[in-house]
Amino acid sequence: MNSFESLERAFHPRSIAIVGVPRSEANHPPGYTGYTFLRLLKQAAFEGHIYPVNPKADVIEGLKAYPTVSAIPEQVDLVIVAVPVAAVYQVLEDCVKAGAINVQIATAGFSETGEANGIKAEQELRDIAIRGKLQIVGPNCLGYHVPSARMQMYDKIALAQGPVAFLSQSGGHGQGFARLGPTMGIGFSKIISYGNALMMDYTDFLEYLANDAETEIICMYLEGVRDGNKLTRLVTELVPRKPIIVWKGGLTSSGARAAATHTSSLAGNRQIWETFFRQTGALPVGSIDEMADLCMTFRQLKPFSGGRATVFGGGGGNNVATADTCAEEGLELPAPSSETRYKLLEFMTLVNQSVVNPMDAGSLFGSTALLRRALDAVGTERQIDIIILHLGADYAKWLSAQAMAEFKSFVVDFNRSSPTAKPVVVAIQEQERQAEAAEFAQDLRRSGITTYSTLRRAARALHSFASYHKSLAGSRTG
Repeated sequence: MNSFESLERAFHPRSIAIVGVPRSEANHPPGYTGYTFLRLLKQAAFEGHIYPVNPKADVIEGLKAYPTVSAIPEQVDLVIVAVPVAAVYQVLEDCVKAGAINVQIATAGFSETGEANGIKAEQELRDIAIRGKLQIVGPNCLGYHVPSARMQMYDKIALAQGPVAFLSQSGGHGQGFARLGPTMGIGFSKIISYGNALMMDYTDFLEYLANDAETEIICMYLEGVRDGNKLTRLVTELVPRKPIIVWKGGLTSSGARAAATHTSSLAGNRQIWETFFRQTGALPVGSIDEMADLCMTFRQLKPFSGGRATVFGGGGGNNVATADTCAEEGLELPAPSSETRYKLLEFMTLVNQSVVNPMDAGSLFGSTALLRRALDAVGTERQIDIIILHLGADYAKWLSAQAMAEFKSFVVDFNRSSPTAKPVVVAIQEQERQAEAAEFAQDLRRSGITTYSTLRRAARALHSFASYHKSLAGSRTG
């Protein structure tokens, strides 16, 4: 069995053993334990066999319990280990005896502590794993969240299936992305929390995802890197087929210290990573929010490579800030041609408005008929790749419910049927009423409109998206 096939059994197991499941919830301490993993699998309606392992129990949550993994009457595809540090060694030896190759060690308290005992304990685990040919993820990790296999890593989060994979040394960041993704139209093929990366690390999972039919976009949160040359080679090979989005943690001195105590990782300096992004074509982001913005962009927009936009907004001061923001994030705002200006001035007044770019055109947002004329006029510009509607969070309140519904229907229809094929997206104006703005953005997304929570986030994501496709086009013609 090759590494892809063995990992395929871990990601789509027919049977899972959970070692360290207490007999009742009353014995369930805070945090992730064997009981947590059992409950989440049942909550997700996992269709395979679940085997609780506890030598002091016969039945747990209606499931027959076994004293050891080797006592289970079939060879299990995945073993989840959630026992105290001192008990992990014997569990691994038992996994070797049982022929259970795929092992997730949730237990923490190893090298991430920075203490000599923890480092030594992790080395002892490595010795067992190498001798027994175990494929270990962890320790200090939450393992695998695989919606297509009904495997759930996080509580009270929808199993949203889709083409985005996320490799994360941090289980918490995985949880954040799993929660945010569905609100932005993002579903997941795999979320992989690999913690201290004793045996399996980002390169092993990248090699798997390269051939994974479920995965079209790969996201990564990295703290430390074990083999920079291998990572660079794999990412360079993969990027033309599957966009790779990377949030690199620990680029500051304070962040590097925090990374060392989180997953015992050495972070690396900023200049090295800037070179990495230039050489590989991977796309850098600085947060889960930015990662979600870029994934949403890849999922919902057709490729364009110019990064040139027209922005429709309202207010002279707002437009000055809009121009600065777009320029700072690398998005170009070409001036409209004389022909386009002529078309716009047929139905727009210059009183308290303008037809430069950004467009100070508040009157258009009260009439879908006028807005369509404006978008049709701008959409014919060869020098424009995308159109951004920059709306205030109170826009929905300014319009009647019927007019708001007409606006949303209009944008969706325009994107579907416009002969210009210039996509229209929405960015919400930055302001103090963040909850109101977030609610409005979510309402637009539910209607099928690509919507960013701020103009800066829109400009940043659109620039990265255009840069990726420009680089891709260059490599094909070069």
